[in-house]
Amino acid sequence: MPLWVFALGLPELQLSESLNEKKQGNEFLQLIWESDAVISDVEMVTYLNKLGHELTEVSENPNKHFGFLLIDDGSVNAFAGPYGYIGVHTGMLLSSDSESELAGVLSHEVSHVTQNHLNRFSEKTSKQTYLMVAGMLVAALVDNSDASQAIVASTVAGTAQKNINFTREHEWEADRIGTAMLAKSGFNPKGMAHFFEKLKDSPDAKEFLLSHPLSINRISDSLQRAARTSGDYRKDSFEYISIKAKLYYHQYGRIKPEKDPEITHYMQAYHAFEVQDYQTAKQHVDQLLTLNNERPSNILAGRIASKLGGIEKAQQYFDKNNVVEYDEASVYYAAKAYLDNQQTRLAVATLKPFLRVNKGSYESYQLLSSLFVKQGDFDRSHIQSAKALIVRGNLDKAIGHYQRAKSVTHSQDLYDVLNVRINNLQQTLDLYKDLPD
Repeated sequence: MPLWVFALGLPELQLSESLNEKKQGNEFLQLIWESDAVISDVEMVTYLNKLGHELTEVSENPNKHFGFLLIDDGSVNAFAGPYGYIGVHTGMLLSSDSESELAGVLSHEVSHVTQNHLNRFSEKTSKQTYLMVAGMLVAALVDNSDASQAIVASTVAGTAQKNINFTREHEWEADRIGTAMLAKSGFNPKGMAHFFEKLKDSPDAKEFLLSHPLSINRISDSLQRAARTSGDYRKDSFEYISIKAKLYYHQYGRIKPEKDPEITHYMQAYHAFEVQDYQTAKQHVDQLLTLNNERPSNILAGRIASKLGGIEKAQQYFDKNNVVEYDEASVYYAAKAYLDNQQTRLAVATLKPFLRVNKGSYESYQLLSSLFVKQGDFDRSHIQSAKALIVRGNLDKAIGHYQRAKSVTHSQDLYDVLNVRINNLQQTLDLYKDLPD
């Protein structure tokens, strides 16, 4: 019987995660961050999360929790972990030829989450699969070979072949659902199949193919399914193009030749900015802005203007990106521009309101923490450091920072708030400890 037959009957979906899933996700998140391979660049993080959440909104279960991580690793790989944590290696992004291909990989991983594949695999094998996956991923990412061997030795990898048919069943299911997600979100639904077609001959995709078994039948089935859809598909966004170009620049130390004058001017300006030749950077970004007025262009123009002392002009560029909705990368660099121009109070006034109502990235919380230090607000600095640690799943250390904030604050109201936060985190950790291993 062909494997795709098993994918026709979809399991009953869970509308919310259990406490155990949250615990697993927290442990998984800590392990991934401890590899020191997570990219925290705010602009890249903002883009990946925006793209990921666009796809989750049209998924089979948009109520699930999701988080997206960009991993600094040249291998062509992506993974889905517990509590909806999805990682994409920079090698995966660089090897994509279109945003539809990148979205195809993400939609495939999102489908693994919405269909509870990790839990279903764990139930069948009676193993803590999420720790196995995290251990193998971290072992592949850390530089120290002895550490890698130790991590591998502490995980269970010998059952992979035994369970390969079950894994293939999941792959058919994720293909089918992911392709539908691409169509719903306006991407070319062939993006996933085209990317997987390239992977089967790629020597850099070994890790991905081990965890995502491919077959000619799967690729053919995905292409046939995609061919039944039609419409005007989304073009590659300038955010995708610019982030891919910057990743190439940092990996190879040079600008990749481009035919498009927009990305050429962008990267020339970016290179000049990186080597602190701000006048040359301004010349290129001025040419860019005559052709392109999108988010990455405005952010780069604002950063350059800030370095040249044009703080008001810089803020005008950042504000252009916040007309419809606030963009974290733009808010972050707006605050950073004020900091670079010795206007700490305005930097705080820019970043603090955003983080009060939005869940921020690790870098944003860290920046606000350093801003409070400059103002002498050490209690509030510790609070932001705690929030940064929570982003990384490190609840124990977060409690420590909240306790230090409590010990130095002169505000009774803030003292009371901190007590509540500490108690809530401690209760969560206590509940995690009571769960069976």
